[in-house]
Amino acid sequence: MQLKASKQVAHDVPDFKGRDLQTQALREKGLLFCIGIAMPVLILILWETTTRQGWIDELFLPSISGIVTEFFAIANKGYAGTPLIAHVLASLRRVFTAFGIGSIVGLLLGLLMGYYKYIRAAFYVATEILRPIPPLAFITLFILWFGIGEVSKVLIILYAGALIVMLNTMEGVRACPKEKILAARTLGANDLAIFAYVIFPAALPYIFTGMRVALSVDFGILVAAELLAGDLGMGYIIQDASTFFNVEALFVGILMIAFFGVVSDFLLRIISARVVHWQG
Repeated sequence: MQLKASKQVAHDVPDFKGRDLQTQALREKGLLFCIGIAMPVLILILWETTTRQGWIDELFLPSISGIVTEFFAIANKGYAGTPLIAHVLASLRRVFTAFGIGSIVGLLLGLLMGYYKYIRAAFYVATEILRPIPPLAFITLFILWFGIGEVSKVLIILYAGALIVMLNTMEGVRACPKEKILAARTLGANDLAIFAYVIFPAALPYIFTGMRVALSVDFGILVAAELLAGDLGMGYIIQDASTFFNVEALFVGILMIAFFGVVSDFLLRIISARVVHWQG
């Protein structure tokens, strides 16, 4: 009876230690958030101050206020006779079409090359040759082969992203513990079941890492593709603005690409955290 009463008392005592740890964790997160926000704000303040005071010629570095004014002017009037939303949607359509197809192609090739040694041997030499070559080296060839339309732009972006996803997926498959695969075979699982329930979950962290890297590379290749051949898109704004020394519009194009790249990576991180929730 006494033991039961002591347990009841212990159960009723609030867990002050747990609350203190939670409070400390929240404070640390808040501090890290403030530090993360403070540095970009400080950079923007220094940027605006140096340009406003004339310490840096605005021909080389326009002021933040000038860039914002130019952005609203383009948003209201469009650029080169085309609404700003049309430029943005054209670029996003190209990059996400290429990213989606490239991720699927890279995922399938990576799974096959990581698991089947003969398939890996068949593609190994070609992969090692292509891996150090920058995708920008193929832009002119893609334009010659597929023209200056949408196909060449999407394919060069697709090539850049698919290779990254493939390599990361292959490494994820090879990093899967062989004991798990052997245990699944012992229990009678076939190759499809092993892929679905053992190898694919183990490779998911590598796959999402590859997709995040591929997405950032895709945005960079998008700009290069639109710089060389195009009359629509955020890369075109950068190219045209640089031709006429419109530095404010050039920065508008650069910052828009940075914004959409950051937002896309953030959304991909959220999806990764929900899908690969066991990583913590």
